[in-house]
Amino acid sequence: EYRLLSATERYCIDTNTWEGLPDMPGGPRYGHCAVTTTGSEIYIVGGNNCAMDVFDTGPSLTWLNPTYLRHMPEEREGAAAVVLKNKYLVVIGGADQDWN
Repeated sequence: EYRLLSATERYCIDTNTWEGLPDMPGGPRYGHCAVTTTGSEIYIVGGNNCAMDVFDTGPSLTWLNPTYLRHMPEEREGAAAVVLKNKYLVVIGGADQDWN
C-alpha cells in the first residue's frame, strides 16, 4: 500500500547522504512535474491539483509563496515540463481527471 507524501529531500552526491527539507505546501501531492530555472528556484507544477509551487534552493531552502503566480487552469497528472528561453514554463501532455 502506498502513502501520498509531501516530503522534500535533497541528495548530496559528494557525501552520498540524504537531507530532509521542508514539506511541500498544501499537503501530499502526486503526478506533478518539477523544472528548474537558471536561478535557484524549482517550480512544481500540476499533479493531483492545479497548483504551481516554488522551492528556493538558495541558502534559505524554503518554499516561496509568490502571489503573482497563477495556478494551472486544470489538473494535469504525469505531464512533462520545460523552461523555454528562460521566459516560459511549458507543460506538455499528461492526463486530466476524465482520462479513461
